Amino acid sequence: MTMKENEVRITMVEEDVKLLDERVNKLETEFTEVMTKLDMIIKMGRVVLGVVGASLGIDLGIEGGMI
Repeated sequence: MTMKENEVRITMVEEDVKLLDERVNKLETEFTEVMTKLDMIIKMGRVVLGVVGASLGIDLGIEGGMI
């Protein structure tokens, strides 16, 4: 291979690495967003579970029933 061919190959590899770096950065950003949304859903689920549990506890307490 000539020096010119090697320079062309090096340039192509550098461009590929740059594209891969951009993709990895995008994936990291999307992963962070998804994890944030998942965390919010889990917290909302806990709140709903607490409200439902409190409602059932109050209803059972008024009726005097047991599960």
